[in-house]
Amino acid sequence: MQEHIESMLAFQDNENYSKDRPDDTVLDVAIYVRVSTSEQTTENQIIELAEICERNKWWITRVYNETVSGTKPIDERPVLKQLIDDATRKKFSMMVVWSVDRVGRSLRHLVEVMTTLDELGCDIYSFKQAIRTDTSIGSMFFSLMGCMAQMETDIRKERQTIGIRRAKAQGIKFGRRKVVDEDLELEIVELRHKGKSLRFIANYVGISLGSVQRVCSTKSM
Repeated sequence: MQEHIESMLAFQDNENYSKDRPDDTVLDVAIYVRVSTSEQTTENQIIELAEICERNKWWITRVYNETVSGTKPIDERPVLKQLIDDATRKKFSMMVVWSVDRVGRSLRHLVEVMTTLDELGCDIYSFKQAIRTDTSIGSMFFSLMGCMAQMETDIRKERQTIGIRRAKAQGIKFGRRKVVDEDLELEIVELRHKGKSLRFIANYVGISLGSVQRVCSTKSM
């Protein structure tokens, strides 16, 4: 089995690529596999996806094998970034993955990758979900995920706005002052005498917790 799989993993920059590529090839694809830690293995993903490619007469131009958390953005995933660069150069027409969570566990990052590849004219096939972006159902599925990601972002922003509004209503000021002058030191001392915590004072006057601690230290408080 291993020899069979290895024989399929041809690279497009190999000088024998065009000669080895079967004449009945339907599609040029790239396999992307990912695990989060070095203790895990991608072998099962590769074997299963390679068999699918063989059945469908998809020519594997390259296997992109990455060990990184799926929550990280594209810029922090060098192998995925290389895949996107190769997609830009039209080295393949579709990315093949075992599951969409191999592309990204964060909905926002997943949609970012899908959108980037779509703009490059590169489709995605996910084995576990049995969907392809070049079909009407697959396109609808990924569009729905995009809507969900936008909804998630809107909800997060709304919560932040509510939190800031509530904090301001409680008298907490936002922003940072670069200079702790005498007037600010006096205000810190007065708040401390009133029993306010160091963290509350830092948020209230708009400076770092460390700055408040230094002021209190110099005043022997």
